[in-house]
Amino acid sequence: MRRDVLVNNKIIDSSLHPRRVWDLYSNRVVPWWVARQLPHPISHAWMDEHDRVDVLTPINGHEWPVPIPKDADLDLIHIEIIGNGRFAYAWLDVLCLRQVGGRREDLRTEEWKVDVPTIGSPYDQSVCGVVYYFGGLGRPLNLKVCDFESDRSWFRRAWTLQEITGSGDPIIGGETGDDGAMEEAVRTRIQKQLSLLQDLGGNVVEKLSAMQKRVSTNPVDRIAGLAYLVTVPTIGVPAYYEAQTEEDAWSELVAVMMSWFRAQLFFSYPEPGSGSKVWRPSWTQVMNEALTL
Repeated sequence: MRRDVLVNNKIIDSSLHPRRVWDLYSNRVVPWWVARQLPHPISHAWMDEHDRVDVLTPINGHEWPVPIPKDADLDLIHIEIIGNGRFAYAWLDVLCLRQVGGRREDLRTEEWKVDVPTIGSPYDQSVCGVVYYFGGLGRPLNLKVCDFESDRSWFRRAWTLQEITGSGDPIIGGETGDDGAMEEAVRTRIQKQLSLLQDLGGNVVEKLSAMQKRVSTNPVDRIAGLAYLVTVPTIGVPAYYEAQTEEDAWSELVAVMMSWFRAQLFFSYPEPGSGSKVWRPSWTQVMNEALTL
């Protein structure tokens, strides 16, 4: 089914169910068609590479190494998630999205064409809220004010912008029950920033402005991270290519963007585009200049 949705380098329906889900009762990653239930999505901050370790696990059949924080444990994460008791299936990127370094790197490249631009789907479809590990996957929640400015902060990563849902209350992972472990100002800031993200308006300027503050390992990821937010599922989104230039990826995204968002770019941006099109701003312009509507 997922192979059928990729037509002329475009995913013709981005409201896909995920390719795989984590069956919490059997503690195994299984194909979506086995579960046929909406999984509970998990979102997390990614640690620096030197603070992560690649783990081979039977949970995903040893298909690819699972990158987790050095002080985290997949078994303990499983216990915490299943202990919530509200769901049987979950979606966690490191387990359900094929990662670098596995047996079939060629297959990862092909899967990512479809799976990466549609990461937002399980979050958008969730009705029970999202589990958030703001301190890193499986790690205790013990943030400091300075952590919000780190390039590794959950609130500064490009991919997490689409991992927000307005349905259900957020579930904060890593809570230890020690109210004194984290400043009240930090808790307040987490709730405030989550609320602001949930209320991102129905205009493209707010979404682009939110992405300006975010960073990614691969520059083109910031564009792919916007795709689910600025398109209509039935019109589709561009496929993901790691080596694509930012301007080419931006041009492809604008071509399938909601017509209302395209109109906002045309009418609200005060200068000619500096890229391949004069009528709308280039990617460089929208990421480096103040945007107003």
